[in-house]
Amino acid sequence: MVKVDPHRWPGRLLLRFGGWILRCLLRVLGTTCRLRVVAGEEHLEPLLAPAGPPFVLSLWHDRAVLAALYFHRWVRRGLDLTMLASHSRDGELVSYVARGWRLRLVRGSASRGGSQALRGVYRMMTRERSSPVMIPDGPRGPRHRFKVGVAVLAQMAGRPILPFGFAAARARRLRSWDRLIVPRPFTAVVAVVGPPQTIPRGLDAAGLEAERRRLENLLCELTRRAEAAVAG
Repeated sequence: MVKVDPHRWPGRLLLRFGGWILRCLLRVLGTTCRLRVVAGEEHLEPLLAPAGPPFVLSLWHDRAVLAALYFHRWVRRGLDLTMLASHSRDGELVSYVARGWRLRLVRGSASRGGSQALRGVYRMMTRERSSPVMIPDGPRGPRHRFKVGVAVLAQMAGRPILPFGFAAARARRLRSWDRLIVPRPFTAVVAVVGPPQTIPRGLDAAGLEAERRRLENLLCELTRRAEAAVAG
């Protein structure tokens, strides 16, 4: 694979072109795929209400393309979303897509610029009332491992986590660390939305770890339900 330096102009040019290609791909998939919320649609009502309160949207990294199809549709309905993009090559691609869709953007990740990134997302939630998309096993895994930072962010902001499970009837899995799922055109893509999850204040380390495990199990369960819906 050709190495791309996102901090030099040839790399930035290539990534800008890649971001344009990615937006085109998502547009095609969003137009042709059949999107359906199979369970938990009632939990979306406060999120999609005009000037509704912010939530922390959470999903697994390998479902990011599936989620993008739904989120783009909801953004067009007026949902205010914030994306967290790392400083890596993949993060640069995400940032170009986010800017093209007029989403708010915060740079950083759990592994680089983590505390600064969380502060930026916190400000977006509390000052701008924008709902952040937080991927708890990103940007580099371990796969399907819920990192505690997402729970801490929700706890600090006093806002609930809204968990999502996504699945596609026909899709390709890439050879990436997360085995990213890319749906095929004209296939069914389903979402299962879990109830909002509030993280209590005043938890000690053991309490936060218990919440982390609970949220990890919940996100896995919602994903299994979505997969069962397309398998049946």
